[in-house]
Amino acid sequence: MFRKFLLAIVIACLQLAVCSWQCFAQQVTIKGKVDTAYLSEAGSIYTYTYDDHISYREKELAACTLDVQGNFKLNFSIQKSTFIFLAVSNAKVEMAVEPGKEYIVVVLAKDSNAVNTLSSTNPVELEFNNSDKNELNFLIADFTERYEMMLDDYKGNIARKEPAIFKKIDTLETLFKKKYSTYNNPYLNNHVHYTFALLEDNVTLENKERLYKKHIEGKPILLNDHNYMTFFNQFYSVTTDYFMDHPKMIGELNTKQTFSSLMEFLKQSKLLANDTLRETVLLKCLSQYFRYPDYKASAVLSVLDQAVTQCKAAENRRAAENLKKKLSVMVVGKPAPALTFLDMEGKTVSLADYKGKYIYLNFWATWCASCIQNMTLIPELKKTYGGKVVFISVSVDKKQEEVKNFIKKNPKLSPEKNGPGRIYLFSDNYKKVKEEFNVLTVPAYYMIDPKGNVLHSPAANPADIEPELQKIKQRK
Repeated sequence: MFRKFLLAIVIACLQLAVCSWQCFAQQVTIKGKVDTAYLSEAGSIYTYTYDDHISYREKELAACTLDVQGNFKLNFSIQKSTFIFLAVSNAKVEMAVEPGKEYIVVVLAKDSNAVNTLSSTNPVELEFNNSDKNELNFLIADFTERYEMMLDDYKGNIARKEPAIFKKIDTLETLFKKKYSTYNNPYLNNHVHYTFALLEDNVTLENKERLYKKHIEGKPILLNDHNYMTFFNQFYSVTTDYFMDHPKMIGELNTKQTFSSLMEFLKQSKLLANDTLRETVLLKCLSQYFRYPDYKASAVLSVLDQAVTQCKAAENRRAAENLKKKLSVMVVGKPAPALTFLDMEGKTVSLADYKGKYIYLNFWATWCASCIQNMTLIPELKKTYGGKVVFISVSVDKKQEEVKNFIKKNPKLSPEKNGPGRIYLFSDNYKKVKEEFNVLTVPAYYMIDPKGNVLHSPAANPADIEPELQKIKQRK
């Protein structure tokens, strides 16, 4: 009876929480069209925000299929003014949205000189067709134009870091704040304030404590505010670098591997007296430690695992969870992702289908010259090591027909001529490949063992992989 009563209370609380969120969240609509140049590259447009500003893990808010004219309509709910970006192909458009608002926009074409890559995005312009002079994006654009004119007027003083420039910046900041505070928009106010804070941080050489007292000490810590965290990440970058290079910090992390001991060590900085700030900077450190050879990846992941439950701030717990997911991708000894691909006949294929053999996996694209050059070396490797190793090449091209036609025109790459053990697959979702395999550019190479676990991440390219393949061939 008591259990039923307790369960009823839990359900009621959950329903109340959902109802409360729905009451405060309001729908945002973004509709319009993309430039026709995108229609040959992409079939959909996406809306994202950042789930946190330490891992910068993207959180999808909405997605929409483009029609034949490039029209779209995106709907999602938010509780407060939010920084978002629209993504179509590898073009990225940033904007701010407010609850309950509708936006009619045109995504303009990319710069004709822009380089198309997998990992980097091309920023493009957005044209608003229903914006008025009091709308948030218009006000931000107005402020940006005036701010850049101010920078141009004082660029010499700023470049020379003249002491008098601080007083001038303070005066100008006061004037700007007075002008834009009349709109009574907290997001805009923060944008103005932390833009000037960034400028002061750029001009400051040593006096970090002055900026700390002005912008951080005793002030609200806005971990989920894009403007605040842009300043925060720049301001604490020097602190992060200091601790990352400290021999004692390396020992603390690699030996003790405890979140609490690292938090205690960071207390020596006057800029980290606050627990929440210290948590956030520690997470910022951990996100960078993972790439440094002095730090054990397993130790970083262990501390992050503790941070998920031990961080006092909910935003930091979420950031720790996101970092753990992000950094756990393709870790040696862990299972390879279960993402599925399409073979050249359109059948769904998983890497798990090849358990029992080693897999030499590479990601490539038909437009990548170095990919093609390296792939022509694989047939010879397959002849010698194909008994134990399956060679799988996954294309990240936009259309599978492009891959089929390319292989037909390049006999050296033909799977028929290479025989069994040379497999071509196609990924129609690069975003998933990027997230689950950490493929930031092509070519990318990995080795997976017969149990389906990651053996090398990354692996050597075909020109240098043979010593490893020889070891595999000699194993029973």
